[in-house]
Amino acid sequence: MYSNLDSIFMLPFYQIEILHHNENLSKRPSASRDLAQFICKMNHLKNLKLCGQYHGDFYSTALSMASTIKDDCNTSSTLTDLTVTNYTLKKWQDCGSMFDNVKRITIQVWDTIRCDVIHRIHLPAATELTIQTYEHAWEPASLHDDPTLLPNALHKVSSQLVKVTFTDLNIGNDQTERMIQAFRSSDDLKHLRTLRFIRCGTDERLDRSSIDSGDEHKVKVEIERGKPVGKNFRR
Repeated sequence: MYSNLDSIFMLPFYQIEILHHNENLSKRPSASRDLAQFICKMNHLKNLKLCGQYHGDFYSTALSMASTIKDDCNTSSTLTDLTVTNYTLKKWQDCGSMFDNVKRITIQVWDTIRCDVIHRIHLPAATELTIQTYEHAWEPASLHDDPTLLPNALHKVSSQLVKVTFTDLNIGNDQTERMIQAFRSSDDLKHLRTLRFIRCGTDERLDRSSIDSGDEHKVKVEIERGKPVGKNFRR
């Protein structure tokens, strides 16, 4: 696994299967362009995590390479796991244009996540999606919009989603119940089978009837009760 930009550029493309990047390149246009070009040319990359800050040239270069010289963008056929932050997505018009074969997508959220930010991901092969609080955040993240809008937002990510997980978010009993009902009643995600809530602020007062799955429900709900956990959360 490699995360330092200088060490990345010293390695041949074929050696890298896992790349986690979290540097601040917002004021380094040249480095941002180089990183985008490097990622596009990795022909064995399987796991990519982009949690840094990037100059606009990163996004324009990535989009250009993916749309105009697709044959030179080798990453698209090998990458199966993609992690991005909501801040990264805010500037990325279509991060899915680079990665046709991603199966698992994770969105790490600094503060709040909006449906219009989720819409920026189009990964038609994705079957699993996780939304979680960013690992270095100071507070558990929350949902900005009406939680019942999520099924439609996630459908625009991939209509093939089988599993959706929410982890360490500040949601609580009421929002969780509404989300469960929305996902079970929606026709947007026809393949969804598992909906998970991990430490999202639920407790024993959560209505059991919203969790239990009968024959009429194709979506199984799994809940790990408890408050969000983070190593930097204020106590």
